[in-house]
Amino acid sequence: MIGFNIMNSTLISGIIIWNDRKHGMFEQIMSGPFTRSHYILSNICTIGIIGLVSAGLIAVVGYPVFFESVEFSLVTIPIIIFGAITGSVLFGSLASIISTRIRSSEGFNVIINTVFLFFAFVSTAFYPVGGVPEPLRTAFYLNPLTYLVDVIRAGIFGTINEFVIIEMIVLVAIASTLFVVASRLLTKLDF
Repeated sequence: MIGFNIMNSTLISGIIIWNDRKHGMFEQIMSGPFTRSHYILSNICTIGIIGLVSAGLIAVVGYPVFFESVEFSLVTIPIIIFGAITGSVLFGSLASIISTRIRSSEGFNVIINTVFLFFAFVSTAFYPVGGVPEPLRTAFYLNPLTYLVDVIRAGIFGTINEFVIIEMIVLVAIASTLFVVASRLLTKLDF
């Protein structure tokens, strides 16, 4: 649920950009001592904070349910924080990319909800990859939410292994790529 909530809460990134374009807020922000880079960084900081807060709230509320299985330590807590921040940047960048390409709020909502629902149900967020038929198993590992959920799950339950480290590297690579693409689209965007 933490990974799924991080993905959904980062919709705010795309909504902020879309609303700023629609209501002329970007021009007002740029009339101050701010640059487009400041705007992009503030958007990323917002989604990072939202991701951390939502992950923390879910962990606190869910702790009584899974407290016997939890393996929090000096190694696992940074992994959970890493997953929350990286996942927020990844899905926030994806929402930003979509918001820069779509002109109507209805189109933005339809596309973002369709993409995020696909990510949610073709991932390990609701059911593990073990026992899943092969075409679906491959689709799971083409989905970045799978990597996010697996990393956070490994952080919570202390099941860190080589495969989780590889998933962390893949998560960073995807998040970095999407962040660069989103930043370039936002700097070229005509508000």
